[in-house]
Amino acid sequence: MSHDQRLPRAGLWFAISLGLVTILGPAGTDMYLGSLPEMVSELGASTAQGQLTLTVYLLAMGVGQLFFGPIIDAVGRRWPLLIALAAFLLASVWAAMSATVIILLVARFVQGLAAAMTLVVAMSMVRDRASGTRAAQLFALLMTIEGLAPVLAPTAGGFVDAAWGWRAVLLVLAGLAAIALINTSVSLPESLPRSQRSSLRLGSVLRAYSVIIRDSRFLLPALGLSAVFFFLFVYIGGATFIYQGVYGLDTDAFGLVFGGTGIAVLIGAVASGRTVQRFGAGTLAVTGAVLILVGAVLAILLSQMGLGLWGIVAGMFVALLGLGMSEATLMALAMSSQEVNLGSTAALLGAFQLIISSLATPLAGALVPGGALPWLSGMAVTAVVALVIVGVSARRARS
Repeated sequence: MSHDQRLPRAGLWFAISLGLVTILGPAGTDMYLGSLPEMVSELGASTAQGQLTLTVYLLAMGVGQLFFGPIIDAVGRRWPLLIALAAFLLASVWAAMSATVIILLVARFVQGLAAAMTLVVAMSMVRDRASGTRAAQLFALLMTIEGLAPVLAPTAGGFVDAAWGWRAVLLVLAGLAAIALINTSVSLPESLPRSQRSSLRLGSVLRAYSVIIRDSRFLLPALGLSAVFFFLFVYIGGATFIYQGVYGLDTDAFGLVFGGTGIAVLIGAVASGRTVQRFGAGTLAVTGAVLILVGAVLAILLSQMGLGLWGIVAGMFVALLGLGMSEATLMALAMSSQEVNLGSTAALLGAFQLIISSLATPLAGALVPGGALPWLSGMAVTAVVALVIVGVSARRARS
């Protein structure tokens, strides 16, 4: 029996299984957002240190992928994924037991490294099994499943925190990792044949990275995706302090409002998956970037016209709808640019978007003391930059 015959069909269950894996990364970001003020208070930390728990997590996910991509191209996908899921589980328990903010930061860094491996393996497995339009559809389906994180995670985290405190939120993350670990062990066999594995020698790794990063078919959509994610994390980094600090929402209400805007990501990903064959990935990526800018401007206008919080929520719904459309299509464009070294391609893509995005949380921290308007204005500027880059990327893809 051939290797491909032993693999599951690259369809719905394949995407669901990968979705259980990739949801851990965004859940590790979104689920505890509403708990940040309480966490900061209990550990005697500053607001900046609280936001640093998000920054180190994103940095670990970004830098970690640069190391893990070549490893999974050399040794395969399955065992590194199983080890990463176990590490995420243990790091989540460790974070829940933190007595100081320093211990929490270290645990979050380890948690981010584990999430890095899960993300790079999932993207590589999609490209192991599909290419072209089918890969774009699978990425969209994966993003649809992953889109449940910003919808469900803040809401669930808010209710868990209200009932049992912020430490219980981190234990829920450990439970999600346990579910993914069990499912992966029975549902996701190895997807990279030994004959297609590459060398782990440093020279070979650096040459592979050099070839990928000099390919404009990869670089432009990777930068576009990074700009889109930067916008998202300026929103994430400031939302809890604006929604709770300025508009007075409590933890569980924040989860509901934040999750409500997150539904838009899910809708956008579904829409891109259903229409990418008709319109093409480049066109949908630009459409999404336009919606991000429109939503950011709308949030400023409506909030300044007296609608306050609900004006921001309406604008962010439109922006995140566009983000859901752009995310999957830009990811597909970048990953489809290469035929070999797919783990390294996924690693560079993830590193670009997460290392750049990690700079968004300090920016959000600098903007939110001035209130909602500076924060929203920062997002609008980011949206303009994203639209320019995505537009150039789409033009290159069409040519």
